Amino acid sequence: MDGKKIKDPMKIIVPVLLDPSMPAYDKLRIILLYIFLKNGVSEENLTKLIQHANIQQQSDIIHNMELLCTSLRRGSGQLRPERKMRLESTYQLSRWTPMLKDVMEYIIEDRLDRELWPFVSDPVPAASPQAVVSARFGHWHKNKPAAKYPTGPRLIVYVLGGVSMSEMRCAYEVTQASEGKWEVVIGSSHILTPKCFLDDVQTLDQLTPEEA
Repeated sequence: MDGKKIKDPMKIIVPVLLDPSMPAYDKLRIILLYIFLKNGVSEENLTKLIQHANIQQQSDIIHNMELLCTSLRRGSGQLRPERKMRLESTYQLSRWTPMLKDVMEYIIEDRLDRELWPFVSDPVPAASPQAVVSARFGHWHKNKPAAKYPTGPRLIVYVLGGVSMSEMRCAYEVTQASEGKWEVVIGSSHILTPKCFLDDVQTLDQLTPEEA
């Protein structure tokens, strides 16, 4: 709550994992957060965590995270974008800022790492009202007088496989912070809740009805 980093998270999470009244999905989320915090764990430690939590039947959810290109083990060499340092005030129970907000801001600033994001096209410069309109609608209107719009060019983000509510909030925050220079629009196939996300991950290694 005071904003300091946890020195030894294992001492905190093990008693929680051993608590029989704690729902299995909450234990899964705690283990996954620990793995991400440590940038991967050893196979031995992962096995112990699953045993402590007594969630062997749901352990496939943890292992299926690798199907989303998320490394569970250290030393994988996986590329991870550097997080931006943020000083804005947050409420006590959540200091987490989704990585997608970093991506949105880097795109607007034209600072996106092209090694991690090789397929993102170059931004269209919007130095004039005509350029703003071109960025929005193409060139079919080039012989018509430029219209005035309350915001600048749009950044359209589509997240495959669902988007969380905090990621949706980021689109609003980035739009507001740009002071009318950009409008961020975000969409997806569905809205993710923690349980919905884990349910989706659990079925990643299963055949669809069409494939079966």
